[in-house]
Amino acid sequence: MSSIYARLLKQDLSDFEESAKAWRKLSTTMDTLTDQHRSKVTGPLHAQWEGKDANAALYFLEDLEKRFGIVRTEAMAIAEVITVAHAKLQEAQKNLRDSVKGAEAEGFVVHDNGKLEQSASQKEATSGDDVQDQADRASLSSLMDIYQRDIDSALDYAKEADDEAAANLGVLDGDILQGDIDDSAGEARDDVAQLGKKTDLLAAPVAPEDPKEAAKWWHDLTPDQRDSLAALHPEVIGKADGLPSDVRDDANRLALDQELSAMENYEYHDKYSTDDYNKRLNNLLTLQRAMDKRDGETGRKELFLLDFDSGGDGQAVIAQGNPDTADNVAVQVPGTDTTMESTGGQLDRIDKLQRAAMREDPTSSTSTVYWLGYDTPEIPVSQAANLSVAGTGRAEDAAPDLRNFTHGLRASHQGDPAHLTVLGHSYGSTVVGAAAAHDGGLGADDIAVVGSPGMTVRRADELNIDPDHVYVGRAEDDGIKMAAGATLGSDPATTDLFGGHRFKVDTEGHSGYWDETKDGPSQSLANQGKIIAGSTPTRAPKEPTQNPDRPDIPLGPHP
Repeated sequence: MSSIYARLLKQDLSDFEESAKAWRKLSTTMDTLTDQHRSKVTGPLHAQWEGKDANAALYFLEDLEKRFGIVRTEAMAIAEVITVAHAKLQEAQKNLRDSVKGAEAEGFVVHDNGKLEQSASQKEATSGDDVQDQADRASLSSLMDIYQRDIDSALDYAKEADDEAAANLGVLDGDILQGDIDDSAGEARDDVAQLGKKTDLLAAPVAPEDPKEAAKWWHDLTPDQRDSLAALHPEVIGKADGLPSDVRDDANRLALDQELSAMENYEYHDKYSTDDYNKRLNNLLTLQRAMDKRDGETGRKELFLLDFDSGGDGQAVIAQGNPDTADNVAVQVPGTDTTMESTGGQLDRIDKLQRAAMREDPTSSTSTVYWLGYDTPEIPVSQAANLSVAGTGRAEDAAPDLRNFTHGLRASHQGDPAHLTVLGHSYGSTVVGAAAAHDGGLGADDIAVVGSPGMTVRRADELNIDPDHVYVGRAEDDGIKMAAGATLGSDPATTDLFGGHRFKVDTEGHSGYWDETKDGPSQSLANQGKIIAGSTPTRAPKEPTQNPDRPDIPLGPHP
């Protein structure tokens, strides 16, 4: 049996590289299979098949998608372990070869076990007893010791790398798919976390918070590095504003599957109270079902899951159509009492907005985004003492995240800049106003609000946008007018001081702005579509100021 010295000295380490490539290819293939399976199998079935048989079949098929995800994660982890081992063994081999070459150049004999010995000529040349011979022998012995230490160090480093790789590969059990699938999903995630503590290459990355910097960071990574991070740390990649939308969608769907599997397997029972646990689980299931239902619906644009959070009432950011490639992009911010349970209805709204915009301009592509990236105020009777809906606090808390998101859309967009519209409904308009009024604004081309109680400002020119590109719509019987202008800034729809333009609304109530008729969109919806498409909406005269004696309207409490 050859010694470790002989093997390391002569071994062709390219096998490690090829092995890592094969495992990485398996991982990316699983990612592709998941996308294809979702779009061509489970998506259409969710949209068209119901009943007990459907539930049984879909359970099996979704279980298969989970298996794809587990293999994707484990295979990528194996690839990275092998990549780390390859790099370390290459370093050890280079150091060994350099040391051997240097030792031989000095005339030392290198045996097959890596041990050095002085050559016969060296021994003879320093065999005398005079002072010079003694000094030469000492110098030669010292030099040989240095080369021997270098050789031994290279061999020790190689052995450590080999032992580390063997131990890390042992963590990645080959029988991971044999047990309960939810157990396996949790195990795959835990494996990565465990290895991340040992191996820097598997440690969770820290994506830059600034969207432009995040976009550059992602651009500068190699394709292999991107694939690895998306597979091993989807919870980080999916939340990074500025990264490509398709990358975030892919990462977030994997993260959703992983968190849902963990919750269904009761992994977090010690972390959350029973009520919190059940609420988080319900939020995840609600989001998954809403996405599943629409993934396969005929005629719908592709959905992109750009962020989610299972905590509290739940949060989700979902685009219909790819915002990175669309000519027109619209971000819709919902208002009071919007929770994860609202996802289905909110997706219907952005679908209607998208169709209205494309009806206005069929030659341009449009992406509409549902942005529930904040904790909306609540107004149930049971929480009558909760004054969040009357204050700007929740809006100001949400503002930095909304700004970061819209700037991220700018950073990730491909080609010419999109026409970007930010829309807000109800308290969502307050969020839009708070975000637009500070730190350079939203970078939007147009801002449109409906059913607004106020935008935290007194005038449209405080929104870091030309007031001619600020549009306001409100139904005649929208009850919000009773609160508008009281505590959340000027009433955008009534006060002459506010500026901007009012567009025509023909629908009723506080939630009718997306209504359709048998002939197409209502005028309320059509006008929003025009704004999204960059056209001028049908305008309406402003209502007279309700309280002309009070030009300076207080912004209210900050709960």
